[in-house]
Amino acid sequence: MMDIITWEPKDSLKVAELYANYEYPKGIKVLDEWTDLTGYRTFVIYETEDEKTYATSVLPFMGLCRFETFPVMKLDKFMQLAQKFAEKNVGRGASAEQEREAAEKNILQEIENLEKRIEHLERHSFIQEEDVT
Repeated sequence: MMDIITWEPKDSLKVAELYANYEYPKGIKVLDEWTDLTGYRTFVIYETEDEKTYATSVLPFMGLCRFETFPVMKLDKFMQLAQKFAEKNVGRGASAEQEREAAEKNILQEIENLEKRIEHLERHSFIQEEDVT
């Protein structure tokens, strides 16, 4: 997963103080973190066991930060996954075109499953929406 975490400039000191003493809950494995040098934004790449663990990780920042959460995968791993899908259909007497179509269908199904997972996380994660009124 990847979070893009943003906050208002006026809250920078509060965010820095909170983050300085923050420990990710058990079940969150942080792979990498970056900060936007031009603004009030942080990027976190991590793995999580479930949506409850995710919710626990963002609760201390609620009301202070906005979270955008996305499923992500390293490109080389995604390409390996796509290759495996393609290989599953080889040898079934399918033509190259049928194999390509089956691989595309499998990839689209995986993307749909990831999108459903994101929707599920968003419904259960207390993500704040920006007030545009």
